[in-house]
Amino acid sequence: MSKTNLLTELEQDYLVELFNLGIGKAADSLSQIVNQEIILSVPAVEYITIADLNKKMGEHKDICSVSQSVQGQFSANSMLLFPEESSLEVVKKMLGEGYSNETIAELHQEGFTEIGNIVLNACIGSLGESFQEEFKVGLPYYQIGSTSTVIQIPDDDNILFIRINLMLSESKVEGYLVFLLERLSFTQFKSMLNKMINGLLS
Repeated sequence: MSKTNLLTELEQDYLVELFNLGIGKAADSLSQIVNQEIILSVPAVEYITIADLNKKMGEHKDICSVSQSVQGQFSANSMLLFPEESSLEVVKKMLGEGYSNETIAELHQEGFTEIGNIVLNACIGSLGESFQEEFKVGLPYYQIGSTSTVIQIPDDDNILFIRINLMLSESKVEGYLVFLLERLSFTQFKSMLNKMINGLLS
């Protein structure tokens, strides 16, 4: 990604505010599912390669992922990521007490996919309202494996990587909400962001 495409400080600050609104709604949805408060980090915006991303996420052997494609004036991939053990805990909290570990394991894919669908749609819906844009959202897609398995982009391409850490207050379980924009989509996204900023400043 060339230097000319990077966000200015104003663009980045505005982007963080947009995602703060979206992730707030997503966290409210997740909080209702697991019946506990969700603690959020400030969105981190980075420009990285898949190799860098692997290093960041590689501390966990296997990651559970639910992803949804986002199509509109720009294209992106939204993902909810939890280490495998943590994802089992989240599903356990969703189901409530009284389920054996075997039952939770059997219901894990279906349960975690539903959680991802609710959380990602809440965030995407909020972004759509802010952009005044109707996005076409793909079906939730569940995967489990290494970072390079669940996040596939060209090795030589940089991506706009927007990460928000989610922590369940009582369970001390942590996951990530991630948005990935590749080079062409990032240019289109930056253009839309500037239109919004110019509208606010005019």
